[in-house]
Amino acid sequence: MKASTAASRAAAAPVPLRVNREFRLLWVGQALSDFGTSMTALVLPLALLSSGYSTSATSTIGTAVLVTAMVLRMPAGYLTDHYSHRLLMLVADLARLVTVATVAVWTYLDRLPIALAVITVVVAQVGVELFRPSQNATVRRVVPASQLGTAISLNQARAYAAGIVAPAVAGVLIAASMWLPFAIDAVTYAVSALCVLALYRPLRRTGAAQAARPVSHADGAPGQGGTQDGTQEAEAGDGATEAAAEAESGGGARGTVPDGGAKAAPRERFLPRLTAGLRHVVRDPFLRTLAVLAAGDNFAFQALAYALLLGIGREHNGAAAVGLAMSAAAVTGLTGSLIAPFVQRRLRMQTVMAAGPALAGVMLALAWYTGSGIAFAAGYSALCLLTPVNGAVFGTILATTVPENIYGRTTTALGFITEILQPLGPLTAGLLLAYLSLSGTAAVFALAFAVLAVVALMMPSPPAAPDPETATA
Repeated sequence: MKASTAASRAAAAPVPLRVNREFRLLWVGQALSDFGTSMTALVLPLALLSSGYSTSATSTIGTAVLVTAMVLRMPAGYLTDHYSHRLLMLVADLARLVTVATVAVWTYLDRLPIALAVITVVVAQVGVELFRPSQNATVRRVVPASQLGTAISLNQARAYAAGIVAPAVAGVLIAASMWLPFAIDAVTYAVSALCVLALYRPLRRTGAAQAARPVSHADGAPGQGGTQDGTQEAEAGDGATEAAAEAESGGGARGTVPDGGAKAAPRERFLPRLTAGLRHVVRDPFLRTLAVLAAGDNFAFQALAYALLLGIGREHNGAAAVGLAMSAAAVTGLTGSLIAPFVQRRLRMQTVMAAGPALAGVMLALAWYTGSGIAFAAGYSALCLLTPVNGAVFGTILATTVPENIYGRTTTALGFITEILQPLGPLTAGLLLAYLSLSGTAAVFALAFAVLAVVALMMPSPPAAPDPETATA
């Protein structure tokens, strides 16, 4: 009896992430892609400057990235909920491969035109907006709920690691030839596309994903076909999810009538279907509060980053000091990604959310009192340490509580709201430094982060994840 119980527990236990084939393919492909993308983000402005363009003309690529991100954020969530995740990721990788390869060839042959640079960053950002929600939805399917926090932390860690390694490698490659970083970035997109192609089809849906998905009569009875790690199979083309999405939005769902027949419900218009995630965020007290607080955090984070860049950078040997501060922040961000699973299992969500602003506020108050640029940089590093922890916590909450049929639209709508104030960050930093000293600017930031920490402690608790047995009954 004991032996059979032990055997059943072993069979039900999820496989470790290191041997989860689908997760490994996504992680490896994106680790290489993040590395190449980080190099291109650094080298592309330098290539334009070396081609004779002014700094103001070169800055247009940053504006193009921002505008593209804001315009496509919510449509990308709609596409994620209605089309194959695998197909969207492939399209994103292949489009970026073509444009970056074109830049590599053009840079090798001739002077890089700014129009091509703008097209490249626009296509790259389109790829990011398409790939990111589809990847998150795929991770939700192939990783059990008990491992989602760790998986999200590992995904964040790879981005920070790329941010640490890529600049040094890019410097070496630029010394050899300006076109080499672009060529290597194109190769990384090719590898990522091959990893996406190698994903199992149909993709496996975890029990957590099934639990988070509301059951509708239009969906039929849940399938019982299990795999060795306790997951259930679902089409990569999202046929079941599409049916649920249509049922939820009224598009093509079938309703029952008293005589046992069925009739087609009227298809809802595109705009309400597009904004279904936004409406879900607005209606949910936790997500609504989270969106407002995260918008404040992101705005303050962006403003602090530019205050560090401009305030310390204008001092003697400021460029070297800023570079050191940014490297230290990347290292702390990587550290935060690695400790995130440990922290989120032991601290309340509200405590985790308040810890970053509180610690940054203390360091910035010290910078105000002492006038120390090191303390100012330490405040930024403190935020970078706790930001990945917050990301892992909220990523896990969203993956286990948001219905799967609107998961893509909800996460992208949340991202749109939380990042909408970020463009004002650099302007705010410039205005503060124009009228205040670095220590006076530190005082303003210390007060702002103290307020954010208090608000975080007052957040409502997240909704409980649905019971798998209840959801699939």
